[in-house]
Amino acid sequence: MFQQADSPTVSTRKVHAIFFSPARSTKKIVEAIASGISEEFIVHDITQGLFKNIELTSNDIAVVGVPAFSGQVPAIAAQYISQIKGNGARAIITCAYGNCHYENTLSELSNICVEAGFIPISSGAFVSRHSLFPELGKGRPDARDLDNARQFGKKSVQHSRIMNGGAFKLEEKSSMRPQGIVPLVAKANGDCNFCGRCVQACPVGAIDTQNPKKTDKKACISCTRCIDVCPYGARQFSGLMYLITKKRLMDKNKERKEIEVNIPL
Repeated sequence: MFQQADSPTVSTRKVHAIFFSPARSTKKIVEAIASGISEEFIVHDITQGLFKNIELTSNDIAVVGVPAFSGQVPAIAAQYISQIKGNGARAIITCAYGNCHYENTLSELSNICVEAGFIPISSGAFVSRHSLFPELGKGRPDARDLDNARQFGKKSVQHSRIMNGGAFKLEEKSSMRPQGIVPLVAKANGDCNFCGRCVQACPVGAIDTQNPKKTDKKACISCTRCIDVCPYGARQFSGLMYLITKKRLMDKNKERKEIEVNIPL
């Protein structure tokens, strides 16, 4: 049986890894999923915005991933993904969360991708190190998680929707609730040497360019990008509210959570 020209096989499709990943855990997961589809894939790191137009075709496959921020898609990530032109590309929707909960993140991301012109074909929620409270999900995604991610990518493109244009039957879209403000801002300690790495890496420009020890609390989205890139370990969260919240979450989420995937038949 021959393959029609307008129905490309998986091997002839371009694979795109698209992610918003301040703490770089989502990046690991998205790239693992993409590698399960093809050894070669195109990387689009949109953490600090779109520096060029991203336009896909209906022959392409995209793995789109974000971290769950309080059970939601980060507002700035939603803004960036909305600027991408999916043009009918198949999309594998994924999120990373810190062993607590991801709530509406996947459904929100699916709807955002549909509006951007993608056709979602599967979804998966993966555990990663919690960005605010790194003891939660410590060491994850681990080797088992990443192997599961690769298998998830491989299986996602084996079912009929990759060829026939079928998509998720999404729930009726409801307006996204306002993005809550996390009242936690990472601060620099005495180890800061004003190198400016955090200033350059902050997705929202919340750190003062002249004095990195100053952070705009209203602009900060508590994404922990500054903590992740600091070569001196000079930025951290502290204070009574942080310690109380940390203990509460640690007590409620001691058990290891595993991945949750949805690959419709």
